[in-house]
Amino acid sequence: MSAVLASKKEWNACLAKSGGAAGKCEKYEKELRSVSKAVGVDACVDETINLMKCTSGKSRANGCASVFLAMRECNRAGGKQLMAEGDGFAVAPGNMGLFVSAASSLAQSAAPVRSLEGMTTFGEEYAKNLGITPGQVRF
Repeated sequence: MSAVLASKKEWNACLAKSGGAAGKCEKYEKELRSVSKAVGVDACVDETINLMKCTSGKSRANGCASVFLAMRECNRAGGKQLMAEGDGFAVAPGNMGLFVSAASSLAQSAAPVRSLEGMTTFGEEYAKNLGITPGQVRF
């Protein structure tokens, strides 16, 4: 396990200096993949690269929510609690005891499209739930 930590530390140091170009650290990436596979540990290499690509590319405009979620789940100390499934997410096998029974259906929902119209609609519905009528302002 210490070999994985040392290899990941070297890879992270290289990534920090790469200016967002994960390809510059391919040597360290291959070493980390090899060491982590030998030990049977997920070092979140794919999730890290996907997050770097998303946050530095055109997809950034969409918020990178699913990529951030994948990275968070990969880095959980006890393992993934949610896994990608279709357009949404599902509770990972063996983790239903950590969630209320309705969590499974909530996790399977997809995030709303990011647009001004979508945010406005959400804001109006949220305000109604708080008892604020359209056009009313509360501070």
